Amino acid sequence: MKLIDLLSEKSAFLFDFDGVVTDSEIYSFSVLRSIVKDNYGIDIDDEDIEYTIGLDANGTAEAISRKYSINLSGDEFISFLSEYPVYYTDYEGITAFPGLEELFRKIKERGFKIAIVSSTIRAHLDAALSRLGLSSYPDIVIGGDMVVNHKPHPEPYLKALEMLDAAASSAIVFEDSPVGILSARNAGIDVIAFSGSVVKQDVSAADAMVSDYAKITGIL
Repeated sequence: MKLIDLLSEKSAFLFDFDGVVTDSEIYSFSVLRSIVKDNYGIDIDDEDIEYTIGLDANGTAEAISRKYSINLSGDEFISFLSEYPVYYTDYEGITAFPGLEELFRKIKERGFKIAIVSSTIRAHLDAALSRLGLSSYPDIVIGGDMVVNHKPHPEPYLKALEMLDAAASSAIVFEDSPVGILSARNAGIDVIAFSGSVVKQDVSAADAMVSDYAKITGIL
């Protein structure tokens, strides 16, 4: 579908965070790889790490445990994570994708709404948005600790629609992972896949794909 048709009459713009707002996936990959190597002596394949994108701690631990026949719980994974610098609060190289702030600004100028909908916990999202200078743009921020069911379940996006008082037909989602795209699909929302991240994933289930936010800004 053409972007101009897909964006027609959309007034609620819902963004995933990791790989959509900031290119955090490579850092997350390196930490996950180190955790499994240091604690279980296993080298994880890149392809297997990619399957964890969009999942919360429990989902990541379950996926890795199943693939490599280890016993890693979500709580243990969180405990291991505490031994490493936190990307959202501590990583000095955190930046937003080029053109994103201009897109946010254009959306707000049009009187439209913005939501951040992520599996990352709310406190980390708030810290990262502040460090990126983007805190003033989202109308709502939904973290993984604010829902019972995580992506690919539709709850995160359905909650966003409810909080924005928006219909699914008036919303558009920006995602970078199959898990996130399925979550949006399950909520009945059209999806644009953002492919500007270093990590490339299968986003064929999305309605359209962009690698440059300027293309969206130019249409609005």
